[in-house]
Amino acid sequence: MPLLITGGTGFLGAYLTRYALSMGEKHVVVLDRYADRGRIADVLDRVTLLEGDVSDTDTVRAIIAEHRIDRIAHFAFVLGSPATGQMINYIKVQALGTANVFECAREAGVKRVLFASSVAAYGAQDASLLDESLIPNPQSLYGASKVWAEAMAEHYTKHLNLEIVTVRYGSTYGLGRAWRGSYSSGLLPLPAETHYMARVEQAVRGVPITMPNSQILADWTYGADAAQAAWLALTAANLPHHLYNVGAERLPVGDYTRAMKMLLPEAQITVVETEMPGNAHVPMCAARLRDDLGFTPRYSLMHGLADYIERIRIADHYALESMRAG
Repeated sequence: MPLLITGGTGFLGAYLTRYALSMGEKHVVVLDRYADRGRIADVLDRVTLLEGDVSDTDTVRAIIAEHRIDRIAHFAFVLGSPATGQMINYIKVQALGTANVFECAREAGVKRVLFASSVAAYGAQDASLLDESLIPNPQSLYGASKVWAEAMAEHYTKHLNLEIVTVRYGSTYGLGRAWRGSYSSGLLPLPAETHYMARVEQAVRGVPITMPNSQILADWTYGADAAQAAWLALTAANLPHHLYNVGAERLPVGDYTRAMKMLLPEAQITVVETEMPGNAHVPMCAARLRDDLGFTPRYSLMHGLADYIERIRIADHYALESMRAG
């Protein structure tokens, strides 16, 4: 039965779009307000891509009805805090958009909805490992938005006969990390610098980059493994739980830098040991995901980075061809 992926050309959504097709999904519908076709260029002819806004109830309801949607993966969300003057529009996406997806799914009798949450829901914790038993303590508006949406998902599951499973993603790398649809919309202020996990995109394009302290540990999950986790949560016959952490491995930043230098020997990469990696968080425990759903990461850091580089080149080629055609 048809699958709807909101934000399906975004960072993690694009990886799920491709993964679902690789698993034999025949009818994938992608809804995106600012569609980035380059991210799914290699499968673009195999999906139904619709440009629209999840905060528009009529749009969401019509898509679910017209395509007889059976499952939904909700990735359309704004990462970070809103730009000045954008609070109302920000809330429309985070709150109204999520409520629209859940309520329209309930009305239509959708089988299961997946909500893509974040480690930001945990916020400040007095713990050495983040597991699903901890009480959320968000420290940002973004984290609070995720917690609110998670609470709504729990309400729908317990009281309104709509099964919603939430997956909390930690540090994840892959094509799309460097640029979000939220930046295109103006809802977020532009970042002062590219996140260190995404600087490889500049390196591929011949731009000299710096990388942070080599010794600092970070969680590393490649986007394709993040997609596998979402797929398992969407398709499992039975869900023992409705909240899962997603994580693969914890390694020093230097491992990523060394892999980048091996895969891009011509790139100019300088390590600045005084730079601390941004958005670091306490390690996430993904034991529940492994035990309940059989999640096993398929991408080592080297393998994931190699695929990431290939995705960058595919997207850049698509952009160049589109420019020539236009």
